[in-house]
Amino acid sequence: MILHTIIDLNEVMDPNYMKNFQACDSKRLENCIVYGVKCKEGFQVNGIFSTNPADYLNPNYESGKYLK
Repeated sequence: MILHTIIDLNEVMDPNYMKNFQACDSKRLENCIVYGVKCKEGFQVNGIFSTNPADYLNPNYESGKYLK
């Protein structure tokens, strides 16, 4: 079986992999998943996973931006 994914294979194959990253959280927004950390200013974006190239150009999802 060939698996084509932009997500780390450890994350796909090992259900316990993300448990090692307690500070990291993810949110599903529209057609993408943003990951980052929760803080008092909101949710600080560290990166995104998306199959739509336009999502990577969206200034709201830039690394370091805060989502409410």
